[in-house]
Amino acid sequence: MTAWEGLVDRASVRRGQTVLIHGGAGGVGHIAVQLAVARGARVFATGSQADLDRIHALGAEPIDYRATTVEQYVASATGGEGFDVILDTLVGATLDASFGAVRRYTGHVVSIIGWGTHSLAPLSFRGATYSGVFTLLPLLTGLGRAHHGVILRAAATMADAGRLQPILDPGVFDLSSVMDAHALVESGSARGKVVVTVAG
Repeated sequence: MTAWEGLVDRASVRRGQTVLIHGGAGGVGHIAVQLAVARGARVFATGSQADLDRIHALGAEPIDYRATTVEQYVASATGGEGFDVILDTLVGATLDASFGAVRRYTGHVVSIIGWGTHSLAPLSFRGATYSGVFTLLPLLTGLGRAHHGVILRAAATMADAGRLQPILDPGVFDLSSVMDAHALVESGSARGKVVVTVAG
């Protein structure tokens, strides 16, 4: 739902656009890559060296953010023009970098974790736009909750067609080991979504 709200509802990603996903192997990022690819965009995604093969397998052109500066990947991916859409799943300095890496006038930056203090000047000087995504809002307020059903049905259709596949951590957990599952998530070493099986 987070990736859909950011790329489809806010940024209207479409065929022919150049899209950058920050954190392309992460929980939201790996779904966002597949969604943008399915919508016909040319997709780039940042990750660590260990994530580059996974990002490539998802259909994006990987960028090692530790080895490549923002200026370098903007130049190589867009000829210096900037990305049409940037989805930031990481925040902090990454969001600030996104404001300077988006296309002038028509570019759109979307963040799923927009808290913190950030200067909007680089974004304003480019004449680009910004949107935030807070997926819990419909769950907390009830407003727009029906739209989540629309998103889930669309995602299920894509999954059934083989165009959307979540990456799952290989760990096996049930209710007796649920604390181990939580510890894995908290450690940051999970290699995909962590699944806890509940016997029916």
